[in-house]
Amino acid sequence: MALIHVRNFAKSFDGKQVHKNVTFSVKEGECLGLLGGSGVGKSVVLRSLIGLEKPDSGEVLIEGDDVSKYSERELIPIRTKVAYVFQNGALFDSMSVYENLAYPLREHTSLTEPEIKNRIHEQLVEFGLEDAEFKSPAQLSGGMQKRVGLARSIIIGPKVVLYDEPTAGLDPYNTVKIQEMIQRLRDKGVTSIFVTHDMPSAFAVCDRMALLQDGEVVAEGAVEDLKRDPNGLLQKFVKGEKP
Repeated sequence: MALIHVRNFAKSFDGKQVHKNVTFSVKEGECLGLLGGSGVGKSVVLRSLIGLEKPDSGEVLIEGDDVSKYSERELIPIRTKVAYVFQNGALFDSMSVYENLAYPLREHTSLTEPEIKNRIHEQLVEFGLEDAEFKSPAQLSGGMQKRVGLARSIIIGPKVVLYDEPTAGLDPYNTVKIQEMIQRLRDKGVTSIFVTHDMPSAFAVCDRMALLQDGEVVAEGAVEDLKRDPNGLLQKFVKGEKP
């Protein structure tokens, strides 16, 4: 059964239709790569899953519930089980790494301060960030900021993680680090959607891929199947060929 199901999603901005009929699903524990050229609205779809965008029509179902109809109050529990990893890390500049990670734990859990401290320490060790605990975001490289952003997003144990270009602009070392973290989460059964132009990373972490084009999903398939089909739309996109 699909944990996420986007059905007949349509969205316009300032009279320009971006999406006319986007439909796809993601099974529990699966990582779906959502691909497409610049400006096709991949992030719009992603943001709709946590209520930051509302479709003009269609449904955005998470565990069978249409979250596109939810009020801000109703979206609070959704945003604790569906984590969004923003492209720039979206850290609080005025807080240390420790305080950035502590924030969601204090807001959304009943953990004591000693328990919060232990949880943060475990997360930093797992992400290779233990030396950054008391640094500010400004003292970190772009790659480390993204790793801290990912660590903060998952620290309360979400069921779903939405990745918005998590490897954009990173050097090869940090790209591999992010890939490894995503793979570990997938191996733990976390469901995810991976929006990216970074095809090597998509092939490294995704189970399936879907191609967004002309306002709808025009092709989708398992990564292994794509490798065996050199003439498919997805494979042409991967190669940079005109579909």
